[in-house]
Formats: sequence, C-alpha cells, structure tokens
Amino acid sequence: MAPADSEPVLLEINGFNYTDLYIDSFEVNGQSGGNLFVSSTTSGGGGSVCCMRWVPGTHLPLRVSWTRDRKRWCEQEVPLRLPLPAAPRHLGVHFFPDGHIEAELTADYPALKLELERDNPEERKASGNTLNDERMSRCKDGE
Repeated sequence: MAPADSEPVLLEINGFNYTDLYIDSFEVNGQSGGNLFVSSTTSGGGGSVCCMRWVPGTHLPLRVSWTRDRKRWCEQEVPLRLPLPAAPRHLGVHFFPDGHIEAELTADYPALKLELERDNPEERKASGNTLNDERMSRCKDGE
C-alpha cells in the first residue's frame, strides 16, 4: 500500500516488441500505449505515449493487454521489476518472443533488453513467426 501522502507521478509509456509480429495496440491498466512494430537492433518498435498515472509505493501487478488485429485481445498480469528508481519518469513494457512480458520503471528512456537476430523488422524469420504470447495469456475473440 502506498503512503497516504504519496503524490501521483505521470509516466511516459514506452513499448518494445521483440516478438515476430506487429502489435496493433497495447494498453497498461486501460491506458493506451499505442502500436508496436517489430523491434530492430536499434529501435524498440514503437514510440512513446503520455501518460500513465502511478502512485509511488504501489507495486501491484500491471494489467497489460494487446491486439494484433483489433478482433482478438490478450491480457497478462505483469509485475514491476525491482528495484524501483527514486524518480521514475518512464514505464517500459517489453514483449518477449517466449511470450512473457516485463514492465519496468526507469528515470531515463528504457534500454532495449534483447538483441534481435535480424536487422530488417520487415523480414519473416526462416523458422516462421509464432504467437507465444497468446499461449501464456488470457485471450478473447470478438472484442
């Protein structure tokens, strides 16, 4: 529980897509994070979206939801990685190829967590593209 005198902080949402496929839209606790192209070796695949309200001292899991086609939405509860910085300004949301999602608060723009095997995010991998994130999440069609 957060101390009663904790002032809310506005965090810029930064998304990183290390999966094989474009993410049409993602949200954190209902706040839009925008769309995410497949990350390259120099880019996380998306831009920055303002802002999500966070009360210092709260460590509850975040509810991250996303869609690739706006017809099927998936959701995962994601804990915040510790330790938390003293003065956070960014919320980094990282979608990994194995299907798990990580969320972190940072004072500066979050760093890429994974070096990808290709330089061209438009190329499909020879092994084919997978949807591991859907296997590890709650998903619904028709939303």
